Amino acid sequence: PATEGLTLIEADSPRDEALAVALVLREAAEAGTRCALITPDRGLTRQVEAALDRWGIRPDDSAGKPLALSAPGRLLRHVGALMGRKLTSEALLTLLKHPLVASGGERGPHLLLTRELELKLRRNGPPFPDALWLREWAGARKEEAALPWAEWMIAALVGLEQAVILPLADHLARHLRVTEELARGPWGSDTGELWLEAAGIEAQRVVCELATDAEAAGRLALHDYRNLFDAVLNRGEVRQDVQTHPLIMVWGTLEARVQGADLVIL
Repeated sequence: PATEGLTLIEADSPRDEALAVALVLREAAEAGTRCALITPDRGLTRQVEAALDRWGIRPDDSAGKPLALSAPGRLLRHVGALMGRKLTSEALLTLLKHPLVASGGERGPHLLLTRELELKLRRNGPPFPDALWLREWAGARKEEAALPWAEWMIAALVGLEQAVILPLADHLARHLRVTEELARGPWGSDTGELWLEAAGIEAQRVVCELATDAEAAGRLALHDYRNLFDAVLNRGEVRQDVQTHPLIMVWGTLEARVQGADLVIL
């Protein structure tokens, strides 16, 4: 009798587990049943939400989205990963195709030139594009915007591969300077859309707090700075301002202690 109302689902893989949970939540949404997924596993939560998104169902997630996985968080992590390392074609294209890069002005020419540069790099290389190669490529293009665009990239990324030991405040200032320059773009102003919306506001709050306490860290090697920055960024959470389904919830173990639902998935 104690387990009469329980159902056990044994999944063969994490993907199957997430899809099974999503299907139960979808059925509850269609039946008008108040349903909650309770889990401390944020990886599972993200997979379930991705599956639900295919059916247009947005659950009310009490924890929000990890800041590190938001658009500003990903751009900050991409730039941090380049610090102290030689620029590769793959890393350059990843940066240029990020939705916040060159968001401070007209983005059409940026996207066009990014596409042309990607075709050139993937067909002929080089694997490590430098300032000289970028200038030569841009100088051979017919587009008037090509050379200013290349100079913007070079100005933003030059010297970033230098592995230096600096105070935390200097590492952070260098990190933010490059990120804001990339977000501004070659024809933009201010910092583009980097610090806008809920994710941008939260990211700016986190880096400002880190800058305030930077003096306590002393001098750091680049790999230590990257690890510290990623750890601080991973602590942030973003609550998305979107319309969620009124009957479908995702709770952590703490929130579940003070709330109830008609159907619960553990």
